Amino acid sequence: MRTTPDHRILVGGRDEPYYNPARRDKLLHHKTRQLTEDFRGHFPETSFLPEFSWTGTFGSTRDGLPYIGEYPRMPHTYFALGFGGNGITFSQIAAGIVCSLVQGKKHPDAALFSFNRFKG
Repeated sequence: MRTTPDHRILVGGRDEPYYNPARRDKLLHHKTRQLTEDFRGHFPETSFLPEFSWTGTFGSTRDGLPYIGEYPRMPHTYFALGFGGNGITFSQIAAGIVCSLVQGKKHPDAALFSFNRFKG
């Protein structure tokens, strides 16, 4: 939970792995009710009425780290993807890595996020 600049409260969570977007979308109202109940459980004296609800899918990799850098099959093409639910943090890291690579410089963390990191 967090507040917004216009003094509202943003509530999220109850993430589950999904492989079927249609099934995920059908659960939106149920998840909204669950999150509303969660909020009221923490703050029973506070009036709370959801104004908006949304759902989405997090793309992630098998080790939980995003792919950042040049894709081997597409030289001079750079990607930053698979952030899972940590896009704010990883986008900052990606910005530094991709900027370095585009400038022809090495970045000390690039190998951690490389498309080739699983090759032995």
